[in-house]
Amino acid sequence: MKNSFLLIGLIGWLFWGCEKGNLDSLAFPNQKLDAYKFEAQDAGSEAVPAEYDVLAANRTLVSMISTDKETGEKYTIYGVYIGDINRIELDTIVLYCHGQSLHMDAYWPRATLLASITEKHHYGVFMMDYRGYGMSEGETTERALYEDVDASIDWLKSYGAAPNRTFYYGYSLGCIPVIDRAAYRTDFVPSKIILESPLASVANLAQSSLFLTVDPTFVSTLEFNNAEKIKDVNVPLLWIHGVEDDYIQIENGELIYENYQGIYKDAARIAGAGHGDIPKVMGYANYLEKLRTYIRL
Repeated sequence: MKNSFLLIGLIGWLFWGCEKGNLDSLAFPNQKLDAYKFEAQDAGSEAVPAEYDVLAANRTLVSMISTDKETGEKYTIYGVYIGDINRIELDTIVLYCHGQSLHMDAYWPRATLLASITEKHHYGVFMMDYRGYGMSEGETTERALYEDVDASIDWLKSYGAAPNRTFYYGYSLGCIPVIDRAAYRTDFVPSKIILESPLASVANLAQSSLFLTVDPTFVSTLEFNNAEKIKDVNVPLLWIHGVEDDYIQIENGELIYENYQGIYKDAARIAGAGHGDIPKVMGYANYLEKLRTYIRL
């Protein structure tokens, strides 16, 4: 369904009299877990070829503290590092910020692909669950996304990660903290960023997709203003979007790409791809080659 999370929220408001906060929570359809399965899960249609498998010996589950900067409250959130945790200072690392729903288990196949951009287990990959997702404590908010990614960056820094060998990759919802942190966190500036299927803003979503004309601030406190924030990103950008994406239409990514004013940008508009099937539609080898070429520029 086109741009589902805001549309569902509006319908909820119309028929059930929801508060803004309740509508905002619909943007984060998370799922709690008592434990992660990772390679042991049945990935179903999301499974990738066995050549990209990552076994338990090649990944480490870690916990971090994410702090609410307004209240000072602290939350334990969880992440997984694919690679040798004792060699992070020597690694080229992809910090992968996953999408809107579920938890890290659901995005495990994607993370394993990224670990094989050049060859199997060549790059380190770090993925985290935002507050309220998987085993992570707390509740997700727009500000919490940035704070949770800050905690992940701090964790990488504590192990000696080098900014000039660290790449931020955001998928869908994950593009929001990637753009924000690349723009405004100055003590750890990534080498490059990758945005897959990004949203331009909640305002853009409302104006382009809803069946009613309504001020988006009337139904949601969320902004997700990626199209404006991208103007403050100076590191190189690769934007990837499915031409047939009916969840976050490609026009969202086009606006972000147009507004980017940094030193280098590249676009991959994938014909025949929707919101979540870009690697499969491209072909896994072609998808990884595109990433490899960009990272090595």
